[in-house]
Amino acid sequence: MPPVSKYQLLIRLAQEKLDAAANRMGMAQQSLSTAQRKLQQVESFLAEYRNRRIERGAVGIGVAQWLDYQRFLERLESAVEVQLQEVKTCEVIYAETRDQWQTARQHLKAMETLHTAEQQRLLQQQMRREQKQTDELATRAFTVRSLSQ
Repeated sequence: MPPVSKYQLLIRLAQEKLDAAANRMGMAQQSLSTAQRKLQQVESFLAEYRNRRIERGAVGIGVAQWLDYQRFLERLESAVEVQLQEVKTCEVIYAETRDQWQTARQHLKAMETLHTAEQQRLLQQQMRREQKQTDELATRAFTVRSLSQ
């Protein structure tokens, strides 16, 4: 049975970090998608009410009703700005979590590369030992045959 590599624990820990980073990135991506959908909804609602105001204004509405439409549109525009800021915040968080995931992935790949190199080194050592043993056995057999002749 081959000896336990010192890198196996490091690889397992790096994999756990990568998995956790992937989960955080997934949650951040989901938050970003949700914020973008909400922004689209608010923008759509704003466009709809602007069109309604224009349609109502074309047929004639009172000043009070026009001002009500205007105030409501201002609140919707404010809601769009707030939601736009939320999208930007989510984009920043997603970018940070994506960077953390990439760093964790690079770390895992480095540990795997070191482990592979160690395994190759150990295999070469074993092959050299076996070759040395084979050479020694051949030398002994030759020596025994030489002496017996």
